[in-house]
Amino acid sequence: MGYSAVFRSLALATTDSDNALPILDYGCGPGFVDRHVAEKYGRRVIAVDISSSMIDLARSQHSHPLVTYRHVPDSQLDFLGDNEIGGCMSCFVLMQMADSDTQVEICRRIRRTLAPGATLAVLNTHPDSVGTQFATLRNGEPDRVYQPGDPMTTVLTTDKSVLRLQDYYWHVTDYVHALEAAGFHEVTVEHLPPPPTDPTPHPQFLLVRGTA
Repeated sequence: MGYSAVFRSLALATTDSDNALPILDYGCGPGFVDRHVAEKYGRRVIAVDISSSMIDLARSQHSHPLVTYRHVPDSQLDFLGDNEIGGCMSCFVLMQMADSDTQVEICRRIRRTLAPGATLAVLNTHPDSVGTQFATLRNGEPDRVYQPGDPMTTVLTTDKSVLRLQDYYWHVTDYVHALEAAGFHEVTVEHLPPPPTDPTPHPQFLLVRGTA
């Protein structure tokens, strides 16, 4: 689901884990990504989420000595100092925001915590593929034209159930703006295809990177 591109952007495989600053996961959900980062790359991870139930789930199912899970009900990162984080990943978070000002503010809060030169990697589903049915995922309704900020239902099919999630539509340029307005520079985008097992000829995920 695009996570390998996030890990590559944060240079997890090429960084000396013993001397590296921790990684921040803003919007960690159930925590399986954080445990993977700790197990595969040996990196310390500070994983935060506004949902207490997600943090409880992460602690119960994906605990690891290198991972610290923290509930942030107000989305604040005040418990972190300036410049003490070595990189941040935020996956499928900005697409849950109903207004662009909130996106910018979240990116600003993250940037404050990042060491100079550290990367923020933001992963979302690709806005150019709204309405496209992938093997397990569809964002929005087919043949509907969405405007920035419009509510958009994401349908995710797993081996156990079908999940319907409330998200919002944003252009590629909206995500780029969020990072640039928050003070990130060298902002780039990467259009990620679906996995090889899914032949759908459209980009499935959008990765936006910025440097603090």
